[in-house]
Amino acid sequence: MAEVVEEEMELAATATAAAAAMEEEKFVVPFRHRRKFSMYLVQLRIGGGPPDEARSRYVLFDTGDDLSWTQCVPCKNCTRSYYLPFNPVKSSTYHHLPCEDPMCEHGRITWCQSSHTYPTADNSLCKFDKRYGDGSKVSGYLGSDVFRFGNGMAGDDGGYNFEQDIVFGCAQEERTTAVREYSSGILGLGMGTFSFVAQAGVDKFSYCALSPERRDLRDQWRKTTSYLRFGSHAVTSGKIVPFKQDGAHFIISLKSVTYQRGSRLDQNQPVPIFTRQEAAEFLPILVDSGSALVYLPGLIFDPLLKRIDDELTLTRVYDPTNNPAINCYDGEMSDVEGVSVTLGFQGGAELELFGDTLFYEGYAGDYICLGISIDDRKSVLGMIAQRNTNVGYDLANMEISFNREVC
Repeated sequence: MAEVVEEEMELAATATAAAAAMEEEKFVVPFRHRRKFSMYLVQLRIGGGPPDEARSRYVLFDTGDDLSWTQCVPCKNCTRSYYLPFNPVKSSTYHHLPCEDPMCEHGRITWCQSSHTYPTADNSLCKFDKRYGDGSKVSGYLGSDVFRFGNGMAGDDGGYNFEQDIVFGCAQEERTTAVREYSSGILGLGMGTFSFVAQAGVDKFSYCALSPERRDLRDQWRKTTSYLRFGSHAVTSGKIVPFKQDGAHFIISLKSVTYQRGSRLDQNQPVPIFTRQEAAEFLPILVDSGSALVYLPGLIFDPLLKRIDDELTLTRVYDPTNNPAINCYDGEMSDVEGVSVTLGFQGGAELELFGDTLFYEGYAGDYICLGISIDDRKSVLGMIAQRNTNVGYDLANMEISFNREVC
């Protein structure tokens, strides 16, 4: 618990700067990088009333999911988190979602159930049960409350208060990768009725995620703050890619993948790994801030990995998580200088991956891993590839923009 207190004190040091920024831009939300699991987390306090540490928490902001949820009491069969489960009874602004509410009646993952544990006017609760593609799941009941972002630590009245009630999930059973030590849930930014973006009534948002600092390898938290921007404060300029909605997902079309070592000035031309000329043959890829890696099917990943292995000549090492899909090497980031992979999208936009947007350093800094892996079920553009890039979502025009910049 001493570690938690120390981390809280460190995070509070950046709260003043975040609060000052929000004085000028009221719908700007800070987030920070959690190195151990390569997660980008938003600081959130749920509910009103006297200060209570159980209302303060960190959640993963996730464009691959629409439902926001957090662990609630009692949380049975739940992944351990450093933060206490949210207790609705201690919030003066919390309300159970009525069964007759349209979000309960027409939800894809909801149903109504009688309850005497949490009595409501008609002794019923709107329950939810959500399952993810990796086999993990979360279930509980739905409620609504005020969300406070930024430096809303227990006992601190700073930060951005979103006064409109937000419907979210109170998880009572949970086994997911979204809860890892300092994270206790999800802020859903995907498409769909439950999405925080939809409930907030904004049609644009953006984020620019900083890379971890190598000199802080052994630190748990990135000391520099990145920002989520909503509504009129969103930045949506740059290379434009149209997206399609698939449930809660933002889907863009991948048309080419090329590999290069050295610059074009050295007359080293990009090597095509995957190309598609016809729109019907574009590869759909999910833009997902809740995932760390890029996932590509074997027909693209296998030749790409072979090219990288042949040219790097670095010794393979096992990833400490024992995940066979993660490819790690005995080396340093300096060993992969000049190596790049370029993703080409429908509409002509390209995203060049190199350095720490293509590789990432191991937790102790003694090895490096490729930020691309194999998945024949679905393709994903995760957050390692999106680092140091302003990613803007224009929901009205169904466009995503990429603008490489120093965040």
